[in-house]
Amino acid sequence: MSRSAPPRPITLASGFSLALGGGGARGFAHLGVAEALAERGLVPGRILGTSMGSVIGAGLAAGLTAERIVQLASRFDPWRMARRPARLGIFDHRPLMERVVAEVGHPRIEDLPIPFGAATYDLVTGRQELITSGPVSEALIRSCAISVVFAPVADGDAIWADAGVWEPVPISLARLLSSDPVIGVQVIAPKPGWFASSPVAWSLRAGARMLGTGARGNRLDARRYAALLAARITDPVVDARADLLIVPNLRGVSWVRFGDVETPRRRGYQAAQRALAGMSTPNPELAEAAQPAEEVAPA
Repeated sequence: MSRSAPPRPITLASGFSLALGGGGARGFAHLGVAEALAERGLVPGRILGTSMGSVIGAGLAAGLTAERIVQLASRFDPWRMARRPARLGIFDHRPLMERVVAEVGHPRIEDLPIPFGAATYDLVTGRQELITSGPVSEALIRSCAISVVFAPVADGDAIWADAGVWEPVPISLARLLSSDPVIGVQVIAPKPGWFASSPVAWSLRAGARMLGTGARGNRLDARRYAALLAARITDPVVDARADLLIVPNLRGVSWVRFGDVETPRRRGYQAAQRALAGMSTPNPELAEAAQPAEEVAPA
């Protein structure tokens, strides 16, 4: 079953931003979307990504084709390559991200052929940030720091984590970066609204106060980390709309099953084909089209 939002005509005459959401192994659907766009000669003026979307986005921004990324993905087993155990996380994903970026020569973001930004979230201030400079590996480490699963990144007063819980697709950041139309790809459902409902939010915030979120600059230990997560999980999801939102039907596709690249890739391609139907030139009109995402999964 699918649904469609009311048409919102746009033109791509001056380019567009491609915003790729988080979703673990479901993010391989981004590769299918990239293939569909390439077939129509549609090249983004900039690429933004959250979590897995930042990994795929960085590869595309570095000039890799979707096919080449598929080949590289077949050589990686994230759960074996991530170092275990990690402080404040089940896995330390730094070795994994550094190995991934090594495949494109450890570039800096500002040197990539296509402008790129990786979204991350500061648990202390409750704000997102788009990383648009510096080593790609460091940007991916911060963007992919899935709370509890991977270790957060403490840097000065900030504590950086995966931003997907607060905005699954970095659409608002794309709007801040450019006035160009935004094509978004969503592969997980947003956080349920009941996290921000009065009874749940009150309980979580009370627990955070009891644990103590600490002052800026305080050492990050397990108690403070748990308190920050409890306090921030109640923050509402950012409500920003893409000009074209593509939501592949990923029913039955697990966010942890990285061995299956082809299924999400194929469904991403099919969803993009439907959304882009009738486009024969790089500058046609688009209508927003979407299909439902079935469950919430870590970004």
